[in-house]
Amino acid sequence: MTQIPNTSNKSDQAEIITVLADDVDINGTMTFRTSVMVKGTFKGQINSEGLLVVDQRAKVTATIKTNVLISHGEIQGDVTADSQVILKETAVQTGNITTPNIMMENGAIMNGAFIMKR
Repeated sequence: MTQIPNTSNKSDQAEIITVLADDVDINGTMTFRTSVMVKGTFKGQINSEGLLVVDQRAKVTATIKTNVLISHGEIQGDVTADSQVILKETAVQTGNITTPNIMMENGAIMNGAFIMKR
C-alpha cells in the first residue's frame, strides 16, 4: 500500500530526494523511482513510480505518469497518478487527470476532466 504524503510544504520537501533547480530547463523524458521536485522548466514526458512535486514557480509541459503528484505550479498535459493527485492553491492544471484520489485546494485552477478509477 502506498503511503500518501502529508500535504504541507515542509513535508513535501522533507520527502524529496532529487530537486531540479529553478534555473534548470529540461527537454526530454524523465524516469525515476523515488521522489523528484521540479522547480524549473520541464518539457516532454515524466514516468515515475514515486512522488513528483511541482514547485510554485515551475512550468511543466508533459504527459505525466506517476504514483503521487503534488502540484504547486503550472502543468500543461495529461496526468495519470496511481495513488493520488494534490493540487495546491497555487496550482494551474491544463489537461485531464486520471487518479483514484484527488484533493484540490481552494484557489487551484483545473482546466480539464477528472477521471476517477480505483
